Parts: sequence; C-alpha cells; structure tokens
Amino acid sequence: MEVTRKLQPLDLRQLEERLEVSALSGGIMGEGLIEGDCIICCYHHKCDRIIPLLLTMLAREREALAGLWAGDQQLLAPGRRFLAEHPELRSGLVLSFHQGPFPLLVEPYLAAGLDPVILLHPSARENFREMVEQSRAVMGHKGKVRWSCVGEKGFIRQLIKAVREGAPVIAFIDGNSGESGMDGTRRDGALYSLPGRDIKVRTGLARLVCRLQCPMHMAAVHWNERMEMVWEAETDQTPAPTEDPEAVTRRIFDWVFSQIMARPEQWDFWIMLREACACFSPALGADDRLPAGLHDDFIHAFHICLERSASSVRLHLDRQVEVWPGDVLVNLTDDRFYSAEGLRDQDLETMREAPRSLEELSAEHGLHWVKFHGLRLCLLGMARLGA
Repeated sequence: MEVTRKLQPLDLRQLEERLEVSALSGGIMGEGLIEGDCIICCYHHKCDRIIPLLLTMLAREREALAGLWAGDQQLLAPGRRFLAEHPELRSGLVLSFHQGPFPLLVEPYLAAGLDPVILLHPSARENFREMVEQSRAVMGHKGKVRWSCVGEKGFIRQLIKAVREGAPVIAFIDGNSGESGMDGTRRDGALYSLPGRDIKVRTGLARLVCRLQCPMHMAAVHWNERMEMVWEAETDQTPAPTEDPEAVTRRIFDWVFSQIMARPEQWDFWIMLREACACFSPALGADDRLPAGLHDDFIHAFHICLERSASSVRLHLDRQVEVWPGDVLVNLTDDRFYSAEGLRDQDLETMREAPRSLEELSAEHGLHWVKFHGLRLCLLGMARLGA
C-alpha cells in the first residue's frame, strides 16, 4: 500500500512567487495556505533566513519520508527508542504541537502495542485519521488509535476514563480551539504575550490536568540537519492541586514557543498567531489599555470635531504605520500588530507627507472611512487630532 500525505507536487518557483506576496505554502505536513503575514509580523527580521530553510525543508522532507512509506522503518527508530527510555510518556496527558513530522508522534505508541487517545478538532479528524491509519497499516502495528473529538457527546468522559486507565492521551496544544472555536478563544482565553502581539489561548486541558492530578508531559519531534527525527520532552510536569490553570497554560506555551523559536521553519501552524491574536476582534478596535470612560469620551469628541470643525482639525500620524499583506496593520514604532480591517497602505500615503484635515480625508476616502479608520487609528495610539 502506498501512503501519501495529500501534498501537491512541489513547485519551488510557484512557491517562491507566493512567498513574495506573503502567501506561504501549506506547511510541512499539511495542505492549504498558511497566512504569510504571520511569519512577517513575528519574524520580519529573519524572513530571509526562514523562507529558504522552509523551501529546503519541504523538499528534503519528501525525500526522507519516501523510504518510510516504502517500508523502511529505520527513520522511526529514534522515536521508539525515546519512548522506551521514557516509560512515563506511556500514560497521562501528552501535549505536543504542529512541528516537523508531527503526525508521526503517535507511531512509537502504536509500535509498542499501546492504544493512545488522540484529542483533536472535528475539522482535523478526517485527514489526520486517514494519515495515521494508513501508516499504521503499512507498519503492521497492533496498537490502535482511539479518536476523541472536541464537542462530541461524551468526549470529556472518554478523556477522563483513558487517563484513569493509565492510557496516553495526545493533544496538539497549538490547534486547540475548544468547543466555542476561535471566537470563544479570543473572548474567554488566557492572555499570552509574544513579541509584538498578545494572543489568547485555551485553558481547558490545564484545568483537566489540575482536576485529575494526572501526569502531564510536553513532547515534540523535529528534523535535524541530517533529516533524522529528533524527540524532545519535558516529562512529569504535573501541577499542584492548587495551581492556577492559566499559569499552567502559560508554562506549556512557554515550552512550545521556545521550541518554535529554535526552528521556526518547522512550525506548521503559523495561522494560530493570526486567529488567536487578542486584538483581532470584530469590535471597533479600542485598546484594552484605554479606560472605558476615556474611550467613550474620545469617540464623542472625535465625532464633534468631524461635525463642527472638519476643515480645521487635522489627523496627525504619531507613529510609523504600515499596512502589510494579509490585512495586517503595523505600528512599527511600538512593535504592535492589529487587523487592518480593510485599511490599505496607500490610504496612509498623504498622511505620511503632512497632517490632513478631517474634511480633506473625507473628500479623499469618504466620511465612513474617517469615522471608522481615522477614529480607530487614534484609539490604537497611532494618530491624534490637532491643528
């Protein structure tokens, strides 16, 4: 049986062209598009290094996996040896993320005859299950995967039962969007700060660990320079019964992002930084750091100026502001990133030359543009009203 990963033939020229317009190929193990602006936002000073590494990694990974799918299991030996040397990973909650050959994380468990539970979002089940089950058939493993989908009836009970039976439960923490999806994550998640942006992350798995007092492990696999699979783990990270689940969650993501920073070209889930960004909400764009009362007063004052003094009141850009591909509004002065909400970089060109009156901006872009984008730039601290 031939096992494929549903990747289209690699066209480096086409991929390079897409990278130039900030649309990055679908990642190392997946398909579709990753938002290229996420790499640019967080690693804009390293893009020249990351992008060539990514292109090379995609090509070399195909070569490394070709032998595996043909039946040569030598590539899997390090993972099987790692699990044998770390028997504690055979039970409890095993947290990982979408790095390198991440679908093969489950392989050592199946090779050892274990029946792990994999927790994942329903939208990811079909492709991931097909990939794992085909490889399981090729390798002749006796172990079977038990699939648990977030939101399905009884999935929490299934997880608790597996943990209490001593079975391994594997979850990919960077893809955890919970039952309420990314809207719920942005609304209710714990705040986690990264250079240049804050994201919201789910705390449900940490709450489960704190409640059950089950072993918690963080494990990941990546490629080294010789295209060999390298395993890393921090085991027995079980929190105290009284520990704050949000603090536990932040500790987990500290480990995840330390791994990502070491080899960003191998992370397959950059879209998380866009979808989970704390500032990407349908609201007007008020900064959480601005007190609610002051925020409302400023909106009222802005509208009065627009109605009564549009010809004399000017909008001054106070920061170096750009709009990047992917609808990303960038405050380069303070290293902050927001959704552009349709604002274009060319809309800012005349304002960069000299402050423009509200009347002039209304004539150039329309009154609605001024009421929304002009006000939003002020609320985000990038512009101010003045003479």
